[in-house]
Amino acid sequence: MQIPRGTDVRVIIVENDTTAKSEILVNSYAYKANFRIQYFLETRQGLAYARNRSVKEAGECDFCCFVDDDQLVDDKWLTELVKCQKEFNADGVWGSNPPVFSKEVMPSIRKFHTPKPFKYGEIVKYAFTNCLLLRKAYLDKIPGPFDIRLNFTGGEDRYMTTLISNSGGVIRCNPNAKAYEIIPDNRTTIKFYVGRIYRIANAALYVRTLENENFSRWSAFPRLFLRFSYGLLIFVPFFLFGKESKLKGLGKMVNAIGGFAFMLRIRNKYYKRKSHAS
Repeated sequence: MQIPRGTDVRVIIVENDTTAKSEILVNSYAYKANFRIQYFLETRQGLAYARNRSVKEAGECDFCCFVDDDQLVDDKWLTELVKCQKEFNADGVWGSNPPVFSKEVMPSIRKFHTPKPFKYGEIVKYAFTNCLLLRKAYLDKIPGPFDIRLNFTGGEDRYMTTLISNSGGVIRCNPNAKAYEIIPDNRTTIKFYVGRIYRIANAALYVRTLENENFSRWSAFPRLFLRFSYGLLIFVPFFLFGKESKLKGLGKMVNAIGGFAFMLRIRNKYYKRKSHAS
């Protein structure tokens, strides 16, 4: 990874588990790296706890950059984030997440894992920590800064970046800052596709209730009903004829089901079963 001129870099790895399973591995690499690497164990389970620990351990710095534990950054990842930040004096820069598959997959599955493209310098209201630079001063203003109410559901990064935007921060996009997402074979299945759509829809409505205290979960019912009906209309004929496009209809139905589940106060807790690093 290229280091921007005049930039002091420190890498923080937080393992979210009951015991330090990765400390030896991290330290064995740290002594020969070109920058300082620090390992920390966060035993409180959940994404928010792990990411909050990483922000805390960052201490006094100008910016924090985030990637997920299943990603491989491009050699120009950091230079592109810093370049865009300086050009616009941005409070945040969100990069891109090109997927990397180990085998050929259905076009619809490939599309599902391929993020929506953004233009260079485009302003977004929210972003995700899969490839993100944020001004530390804004992180220090927000309690947490990742909300532990979203610990197991996900969406804590979207909510936090929305708070930054609402408080006057500006987050720009730079598609040239790339953190490649390594997609294992078990994430190219229809089962994973269905499960992830359900979780995203379920968590998204929860985040909306946090963003707007006047938001009623029942107000989403008409939209969800129409989405489910449209998905069923697409799914049935394509299912009968075995077309790949049936996944589009299935996805819309599952999205609606995830929303209906939240309306019934059923929240996904996908991340409660897993250990994660930030």
